Amino acid sequence: MRLHRLEVEAFGPFAGRVSLDLDTLSSAGLFLVHGPTGAGKTSLLDAVCFALYADVPGARSKRGLRSDHAAPGAVPTVRLELTVGGRRLRIERSPEFLRPKKRGEGSLRVQARVVLEERRAGTWVALSTRNDEVADLVKDVVGLGLAQFSRVVLLPQGDFATFLRATPEERREVLERLFDITVFSDVEAWLAETRRTSGSALEAARRELTSELARLEDALTGVAASGPAAGVDPDLDGPEASDDAPALSETPVAAVPARLAEVATDLGTRLTAALAEVDAAEGADRLAQEALLEATRVADLRRRGDRAAALLDELDASEPRHLEHVATLDAATRATSLSGHLSAVHRATTDVERAAGALRSRLSALASTAPEVEAEAATAADLAARVHALDPAVTALSAAARTAADLDQRLTKALAQRDRADATVATATSALDAAEPELATLAAEVQRLASATERVPGLEAALATHEERRRAHDALDADLVALEAHRPALLAARDAVLGHQDVLLDLRQRRLDGMAAELAAALPDDAPCPVCGAVDHPHPATPTGGVVTPAQVTDAEVVLDAARARLAVVEARATALEAAAETRREGLGDQTREQVEADLAAAVLALAAAGAEQDRAREAATRLEDLRTRTDALATARDGARATSAALTEQLAELADEAAGVAAAAERAVLDHADCPCGSADPTHHTAVATALDALARAADEHAAATRRREVAASDLDESLAAAGFADATAALDATLPAAELEALRRRVAEHDEARVAAGAVLDDPEVSKARSLEPPDVAAAHDAARTARQAAVSTATEREVLTRAVRVLATLRPTLEATCAHVAALEERHARVRELADTAGGLGPDNTLKMRLTSFVLAARLEKVAELANERLRVMGGGRYVLEHTDERAAGGARSGLGLRVLDQWTGRSRETTTLSGGESFMASLALALGLADAVKEEAGGHDLATLFVDEGFGSLDDDSLEEVLTVLDGLREGGRAVGVVSHVADLRARVTHQVVVRKGTDGSTVEVRTGATATATEPAA
Repeated sequence: MRLHRLEVEAFGPFAGRVSLDLDTLSSAGLFLVHGPTGAGKTSLLDAVCFALYADVPGARSKRGLRSDHAAPGAVPTVRLELTVGGRRLRIERSPEFLRPKKRGEGSLRVQARVVLEERRAGTWVALSTRNDEVADLVKDVVGLGLAQFSRVVLLPQGDFATFLRATPEERREVLERLFDITVFSDVEAWLAETRRTSGSALEAARRELTSELARLEDALTGVAASGPAAGVDPDLDGPEASDDAPALSETPVAAVPARLAEVATDLGTRLTAALAEVDAAEGADRLAQEALLEATRVADLRRRGDRAAALLDELDASEPRHLEHVATLDAATRATSLSGHLSAVHRATTDVERAAGALRSRLSALASTAPEVEAEAATAADLAARVHALDPAVTALSAAARTAADLDQRLTKALAQRDRADATVATATSALDAAEPELATLAAEVQRLASATERVPGLEAALATHEERRRAHDALDADLVALEAHRPALLAARDAVLGHQDVLLDLRQRRLDGMAAELAAALPDDAPCPVCGAVDHPHPATPTGGVVTPAQVTDAEVVLDAARARLAVVEARATALEAAAETRREGLGDQTREQVEADLAAAVLALAAAGAEQDRAREAATRLEDLRTRTDALATARDGARATSAALTEQLAELADEAAGVAAAAERAVLDHADCPCGSADPTHHTAVATALDALARAADEHAAATRRREVAASDLDESLAAAGFADATAALDATLPAAELEALRRRVAEHDEARVAAGAVLDDPEVSKARSLEPPDVAAAHDAARTARQAAVSTATEREVLTRAVRVLATLRPTLEATCAHVAALEERHARVRELADTAGGLGPDNTLKMRLTSFVLAARLEKVAELANERLRVMGGGRYVLEHTDERAAGGARSGLGLRVLDQWTGRSRETTTLSGGESFMASLALALGLADAVKEEAGGHDLATLFVDEGFGSLDDDSLEEVLTVLDGLREGGRAVGVVSHVADLRARVTHQVVVRKGTDGSTVEVRTGATATATEPAA
């Protein structure tokens, strides 16, 4: 990867635009970036990271990237041009930032933006403007994430020695991203997945075996719990088992068939005895149930008769109270009919009292509003009529006042508008005089460039034709590549169909061969054969191989159908690709790609030239049109302002005349209102007095009407009392009962009558009379006898069902259990082999003494190469004292090993940890290791070529001799075509490095100056 150009604007400390030609700087192999602290040296490196990854390394945040020195409307932008993987790319990004609103106060959030372009045939072609798509493409072509990029390519402050002092696992993460070890990681993953799947298959088989054994144990446990035989352990799987015999789930797999045979023999004997016991118990149960039913029936009839007789005695005793209830119910019913009249009298009385209160309130309100008005309830209507007769005079007075105020406002507004119109006339006249020369110049320029647009349509059509032909060539090549890539899938699909056909045929044949054995396994002893009817089975067929079930055959058929469907899809895809390629080949004819590319390049150049002229013509025409529009608008505004000023002068004279007429009308209205009873010329007071008099008149009318309604209601009540048989309203109220109490009394009277009728009907029943004449039956004894007989019948039936179910479950599960035991043993053997191999490859096996994974073993070889290449540089730096060594010593605490680094001190001959190096020694070793990483990646087949590196600080820890040695190593990188940018404060570097980027800071933001050759030797103040 090589960086060519970096441009930043309103980014970090840079308020303006900064452009760095990295190709020029890289031509020297080594260039220096220096400047005072906080000037923005590291911000240039952040700009590279932000362009690639939309983020910055370290603890810095991408939210504060916009320059605080930039203008309010400036857009922070980073543009990076680079070559990676043979592709020339340009990335332009803007971070999310806040800008002031164009209207109003506050800020508006602007979303992040990105544009990715690629250089093709001399032209930049846009690839994407979506953040996710650009991130995926950068990840594919660069091959490094932000963290790895900052460690290997862009070494920031504070993280320079991270890789040198990293743990083996941290080195592993970096090396995996730099070197292609996908084959080995795939092997590791495949072994781990195979271990997991084989383990899952083994666990599934064991769960299946455990489930079937549990079902059998449950059935046999029920047999043992219900059976009469002694010595049966409920936790065992068969009768007559000893206390020391294990349960089936604990029995070795090889011993399970013998145990099942013993259980089957005992179950048959016990089932025969249970059938005879069931028949005897069911007969005794029927006789006991019949006796219980008869005793219960007679006892129920006797109880019904006794209860009816007792109820009649109670009713006779309460008869006087019942007659009182009947009389009270009659009086309450008659009083209920008068409730409407009583309520009417009450409502009328309430209305009279309310109307009297309202009348007093209105009199008080009138006295408060107009104390000078003398009014009573009887005279309120007359006074109100006199006041309302003068309402037109009050209305005219109010209208005159409003009109006078409005005229005053209109006069003031018209004077201001006339002043503004006069100012507009003067401004527009001056602007029109100034625009005349520029208008003539632009008109001549537009006329001169008018011919540039005539050639553009033809050139665009030719370019579209050439691009269509090139796309046709691209589509043809893509179809041919896709067809060739599709052929292995077609062959694989066909092979899969043939393989699944063979499997299905084999399963069907094995199914037919094993049917006789399957029928023989299901034959119980002394039961007739379903084929020949014989009871004896001297030579039952035995299985010769694995049992094939119908479900297995069905599954194989489903798999074959799916394989055929996939083959049809693959064949259809191949046919479509062949047809598409043939169609495109016919459409292209004999024209080759080289001819199309040459024609397209010529058309692009011609269209670009014509387009430039057309752009200039369009710009001039736009400027001319804008100027004409502005002059027309100015002329229109000037003429309009003149007309407006004249009209406003006439309007001012009319408004003065209208104001004089309004004043005269107001004087006449005051004279007309002089005799009003309200006693005031104020329109508001007049209206308030009229409203109060109206309300007083309405209150007097409502009080008289309420008094008349009360008299009518009292007369109606007197007539109704006489008709209902009450002397007065008080007697009617005393007889009245609440609705709930009345309904309860009515229900109590009805229930007394209904109870007497029902009790008599029960005593008249012939069956009740007969039962009362018999001796009381012993129901308890009959119930005990029936319960004992039922328990005996249920117990024997339960034992029979349990034994039957156990025999059926045993016959069903026995073949499956034997086959599952064999399957579990085979899976255990295979899983043990797979687990041993996967654990060894994953660094977990007992034979892997270093706890080294397969990928770690491969990366260890890469790390050895990195150390070897780093030592080539380290021998020059530090006087050849130190040598980096790869170590695969066993890590402490059982951790994985294989990616360790130590340093050999050749002065003492001792090897020690890298953390024991001093600051300067650590810097030199880290730099050598970083350069070795870059060299190893470049040499690795399929690796990434890191042609540009940056070193941010660290040189200040070196003495003069060590600094000279380090610079010698860095300067030697130019032989391999690699460039190194050094970011440092060290003053000695400015005299030794000829190509420099000088960063300066100021109150208005930082600036950048690029110096090359002799210009870089100028004296600079110490940072």
